Amino acid sequence: MSETDKVFEHEYDGITEYDNPLPGWWLFLFWATIFFSAWYLVYYQMGHGESVEQQYDREMLALYDVQMKQLLKLGPINDEMISGFAAKPDMMSSAKGLFAQRCAVCHGQLAQGNIGPNLTDAYWLHGGQPTQIYNSISEGVPAKGMIAWKTQLPAGQMLALAAYLRTLQGSNPPNPKAPQGDLSQPEAKK
Repeated sequence: MSETDKVFEHEYDGITEYDNPLPGWWLFLFWATIFFSAWYLVYYQMGHGESVEQQYDREMLALYDVQMKQLLKLGPINDEMISGFAAKPDMMSSAKGLFAQRCAVCHGQLAQGNIGPNLTDAYWLHGGQPTQIYNSISEGVPAKGMIAWKTQLPAGQMLALAAYLRTLQGSNPPNPKAPQGDLSQPEAKK
C-alpha cells in the first residue's frame, strides 16, 4: 500500500477497500460508446440514415436487376413472366417501397389516384395486362405528364413495379379517384 492510495473508511470483516480510479483507456471507450450511440440514434432513427429494411429492399432490387438481365437474355418480356413475380413476397415488398418512393407522388400512397389515375380498380387508360403496364412504366405517357422511367430505373425494377401494380387491383383504398379508361379484367388461367 503506497501513501497515494486512498482507502475507503469502511471495513468489512477486516477487509478494506481501495478507491482506485478506472484506467484511462476504459473511460475513453465508455464515453466513446455513449457518444456513438447518441449519434446513431439521431442519424438512423430520427434522421436520414437508411434503415435495415430500406437497405435490404435496395439490395434486393439490385439483385432483381441482375436476375432480370439474365432473364431478358432468354427471351422477351411476357405476361406470364411478370405475373410470376407477383408470387414472390420479397420482390413485392421491395416493389412496394419503390412505388412509395417513385410513384406515390402522382398515384397516391395506396395507388388510389391523385394527379395520376387510380391503379386499384379494373379500369386502365393504356391497357391493364402486365406487359401493357410494363410498357406504360417504361415508355411513360408524355401527353398525360408521366415520364418514361426507362431512363431512371433498370428493367428489373420496372418489371417488379408492373407485377406489384397487378396485386393492387381490387384493394379498395379510401377515397379512390373515379375510374378512367377501359375495363380490363385479368385473363383466365389456361
